[in-house]
Amino acid sequence: MDVTITKLVHACLLVETNGRRILIDPGIFTWQDERFDLSMVEGVDRILITHEHADHVNANLVEAVLERSNNAEVETTPSLKRILGEQNIDAVTEGTPHFAAPHEMIPSGPGPENVGFHVEGAISHPGDSHSFVETMPILAMPFAAPWGSLVGGVDRTRLVGPQYVIPIHDWFISEGGRDFMYGLAVAGFFDDDIELVNLNDFDSVTLTV
Repeated sequence: MDVTITKLVHACLLVETNGRRILIDPGIFTWQDERFDLSMVEGVDRILITHEHADHVNANLVEAVLERSNNAEVETTPSLKRILGEQNIDAVTEGTPHFAAPHEMIPSGPGPENVGFHVEGAISHPGDSHSFVETMPILAMPFAAPWGSLVGGVDRTRLVGPQYVIPIHDWFISEGGRDFMYGLAVAGFFDDDIELVNLNDFDSVTLTV
């Protein structure tokens, strides 16, 4: 199966496979990026949102994508479903396979409700979590975060053992910083059969799984 993945800033990914287009975590950094154009997410079939932090969901972006979608549903946590409902955006909490991925502690205390998604049997997106124990062949991995570390991300990736890992959650790191960080991650995978695919914003890759 071929899977095309486009990184649309930070943790936002567009996944295209099996004739479907799935958008994951359309957050504020995507919406505010002057390079982003809504034509990039035309005809989306489903919108998956791991949790309620603004870098993972922006109501204006969600509404704009829905208007251009293929009758897409929004799928998320019960907590965010209630929040979106207050903004007249309907959401569901089941459909796409979920996996347990609790949000890590943040500097101000416990994080919000967070869910991981297995998408089309090909790629897993854990949101803001290093606390999960399963993945599809492709893993979208947050290696840099206020709540986590590169070491934690590498260790968790090695534990679950994907075929490919795509770094996400890195809006706040320069291009040079990302290259350095992810070079260290590659070294951490030296003894594992894991290929790191470092996508710049708005780049795409097609992987076979």
